[in-house]
Amino acid sequence: MTPGRDVWPRHPGLKIIGVLKLLSGASALLVGMGVFRFLAHDPGPHAERILTHFGLDPNNHFIHAVISSITGIDHAKLRALEVGTFFYATLHTIEGTGLILGYHWAEYLVVVATGSLVPFELYELVQKLTFIRGGIFVANIAIVIYLIAVLRRDRRSRLAAEHPGREGSDVAPMGNS
Repeated sequence: MTPGRDVWPRHPGLKIIGVLKLLSGASALLVGMGVFRFLAHDPGPHAERILTHFGLDPNNHFIHAVISSITGIDHAKLRALEVGTFFYATLHTIEGTGLILGYHWAEYLVVVATGSLVPFELYELVQKLTFIRGGIFVANIAIVIYLIAVLRRDRRSRLAAEHPGREGSDVAPMGNS
């Protein structure tokens, strides 16, 4: 067995989080590929064909505004969205794979990566509260709290095994006392 790795995750929740991360990564990858394939060419004529197919008037003021916003995305913003989406997909795939395979570093990676996004999610919630944003925010907070609890519990168990008789202590002994 490799150091820092268990055969299966020590806690069933880690496997569930790993599967959710893999699904999230795969979804982001598919959406990213689909959206950017659509936007890579001039989406205006294609969008108009889709609207006409559904019986919508492309000259309608609202629909025209939507088409203008779709076609008005400049190449730099499109490239930034593309890079961000694929980075997100890659990160979630690495996190999910690491958790499912039982790598201890993956737990820390998920805590840091997910925890670092909490302020941005909170800002988005303040800007516009929706059930989806609220649900994602609550789920990410729950994941971070759960992983911190698992990491602390594992650390206490490891210290107790290394230093019998000090089960209640959270601090490793210093020196030869």
